[in-house]
Amino acid sequence: MRYLEQSLKIQQEISHRKGEGITLNNMSVIAYAQGDYATALRYLEQSLKIQQEIGDRQGEGTTLNNISQIHKVKGDYATALRYLEQSLKIQQEIGDRMGTASTLHNMGAMLFDQQQLEAALPKLYQAYVVFDQIGSPNAEGTMQYLEVIVGQLGEDKVKDLLSQME
Repeated sequence: MRYLEQSLKIQQEISHRKGEGITLNNMSVIAYAQGDYATALRYLEQSLKIQQEIGDRQGEGTTLNNISQIHKVKGDYATALRYLEQSLKIQQEIGDRMGTASTLHNMGAMLFDQQQLEAALPKLYQAYVVFDQIGSPNAEGTMQYLEVIVGQLGEDKVKDLLSQME
């Protein structure tokens, strides 16, 4: 964290707003890992403000996704979903396939955690397809969710639900 604080100071001194936003996002990761969700959220809100000011749509989408995870861990699923929906909209608009897949994965994982397997399935499946297409190692983790869903709902039910997506 000390190095990130030094980096932030330098970014501010040289007026490198994009770097400042990225550094704040990285600082939030440390605070989140330490369980300091209030601090993590504060860093993310500062980062989001900068990204919106400078028009960094990709950074904005990522930060909205990250903010959702703070609300998810706090059990505020409705707020988390609102941030995920905003993130997904931006990522789809700018063609950020990795960001889109990550957000879909987070949406599906949150629904999965709430035992809403039928709602989680299409999100996780769409995430898996994109992760697989772009060669992301995240495909494997998403597939694990899908395997559990198949085990709980049954293969026929999953095939039926996926056919409704087409």
